[in-house]
Amino acid sequence: MEISPSNSAEIMVENLQMQIPPDRQTFTEALLVGEIADLKIEHKAFLGPIKETITLLPGHTTLLLLVSGKGRLSAGSIVQSLTPDSIVVPIADIPTVQIEVERGKELHFLQFTKKLSTQDLKDLTQFPKENRQKLYATRFEDCEPYTEKIKSPNTISRTVLPANIIPRVSLGTVEAIGPDKVGAHKHPMLEQLFLGLTDNDVMVYADQVSTKFKQYSLLHIPLGSTHWVEVAENKKMNYMWMDFFLTKEGEEWLKTHKPINTNQIMSNNQLKNK
Repeated sequence: MEISPSNSAEIMVENLQMQIPPDRQTFTEALLVGEIADLKIEHKAFLGPIKETITLLPGHTTLLLLVSGKGRLSAGSIVQSLTPDSIVVPIADIPTVQIEVERGKELHFLQFTKKLSTQDLKDLTQFPKENRQKLYATRFEDCEPYTEKIKSPNTISRTVLPANIIPRVSLGTVEAIGPDKVGAHKHPMLEQLFLGLTDNDVMVYADQVSTKFKQYSLLHIPLGSTHWVEVAENKKMNYMWMDFFLTKEGEEWLKTHKPINTNQIMSNNQLKNK
């Protein structure tokens, strides 16, 4: 595991090892161990031909975030294609899932395993019925766009995991071509991770410290810090934020995300592609 250099240990960044060791078909590395309570993060990589079973812990929820490569996931009679820039969340009472990768192909993904509190388990029963089916899967590009005051009109943001799928967890993406930035803000009601997606190349600041943040890196924003992100001219901002709320009430923060209509997104895409 490689830890990228930063100006302070307060901003933890770990780079994913994107090469499977020789003569191996599987590789697993733990990431940001102990950084967030009740959360286990693993980077897993499979080289085909292979079919692996993942056991899902009772009293926990599991989220798979697809980073690169292709594969297929089976959960009982449900079969789901696995492609980059997408997530899969096995929900309801699924004890195991199987992941299959074809010969000569690789699949890299992050597996998040979060322990559910008593309140979380109660809240799950109150979520919309359609959100409590056996599998929640979506590609980033298919998700609802939003805007907020700390971002420019050129930034495209999407809500990938709304707050009513996993209790106290929400995910989204941020994309822009520089020069651009996400303005300074803080949210002491949640722990936040960033995952650098393809070609991400930005600077992240938190209070008096900063760090480079590249593709295939996982970063932990110091809890309660004032933080912001900047991307230089002709470089790309392309990362996923992951919010882990300390309490259910903290999810009120998500109301700062305002839905954006399709015409606005088309206009933003035109600006991005210039």
